[in-house]
Formats: sequence, structure tokens, C-alpha cells
Amino acid sequence: MTHGTRDVELLVIHDDPAEAVLMREEFVEHRLTNRVRVVHDVSRALAYLDGTTPDVVLLDLNLPGRDGRTVLGHLRAHPATAAVPVILLTDSPEAERILRAEGLPVQGYATKPVDFACLTSVVKSLSGIGFEVWREP
Repeated sequence: MTHGTRDVELLVIHDDPAEAVLMREEFVEHRLTNRVRVVHDVSRALAYLDGTTPDVVLLDLNLPGRDGRTVLGHLRAHPATAAVPVILLTDSPEAERILRAEGLPVQGYATKPVDFACLTSVVKSLSGIGFEVWREP
């Protein structure tokens, strides 16, 4: 990155490999240069978070076994990750409404499959965080 900023790392926690591939393709298509790490279950997510602090987490709550609330609880319980912004990935606007009613400690929502424009809007609303896009010389 330029201008004295550092690279922002995104952690995507999503159990559907096909949707994760589509999301990565969206990032490539829009020339996103941020580091993106994808994990597909709660165990791998927790192991990753025990060794790394991402800048933003995109979290699908509907994970096999223990659901994404376990990851969210882990993030909020540990000082190193307590302030990491979390964007929940929802199946529909109706699911988003239900999740909002739960009052989960998250900073935003994005409907699956993830639309890059929507995701960009949510990430831009996070203080001090943004995407970096590569431009050909």
C-alpha cells in the first residue's frame, strides 16, 4: 500500500467453498489487493484467530457444527481481537432483520452471494479501513 498505510487483511469464514471462490473472483475482478484468507469451519477459524489478528472478518453464521456465534464470541472475548470489525454474511434481507434483532456485536451485514458494491459500502463505513485496488501503470 502507499501513503504510509498498511495492508488490510480480510478473514472470510464461510463453509461453502463455491461461494468463497466466487467472492475471491469478485475481489480479483475488482482488482482488490488486500490479503484475503478463507477458512471453512469454526475449528479452523479459531485456530487462525489464535495466531493472527485480521483487520476485518466476514463471517457466515451458518457454519457446520458449532455456528459462527462461537467465532464471534471468541473474537469479542480476547483483547487482541475484541475490536476487530465483523461483517455478517446473511442469506437474505429477512435473515439480516432477524440477526439485527439479536443485537449481535457486529459492524455490518452483507447479503450472500456477496455483492462487491455492497461489501465495499460496508467496509468503507468502518473507521480507518478500506480496500486497496490495483491500477495498471
